[in-house]
Amino acid sequence: MAHVLNKESGQSSRYVSFSTAISIPGGGGSKKITKKNKILKAAWEALQQLASDGKIRIYTPEQVAEMIRQNPKRQISKQANNVKVAMEKNGEILIEGQIPGDLIAWVK
Repeated sequence: MAHVLNKESGQSSRYVSFSTAISIPGGGGSKKITKKNKILKAAWEALQQLASDGKIRIYTPEQVAEMIRQNPKRQISKQANNVKVAMEKNGEILIEGQIPGDLIAWVK
């Protein structure tokens, strides 16, 4: 939840945010969630293969919302839908684990 809604510059997280698009109608996409216009891209098929091999985990907005709903603290669990909406607006997925450098490239 903190990674999606409240992450501050300089904070670390075990997750990396990726967007399914650079720009999404309505103001979402990686252009919105990036700092200093630093955008990396990776092939979706390569990410899926890494997930199949157990090297990374990919979390969709629905999966993240469900994990938050499971939190026993009401203050946190009631934020599940807000996180899901924010992720969907940005076409965002979360990746847990390391993506090999040869599978990512800077967007020009």
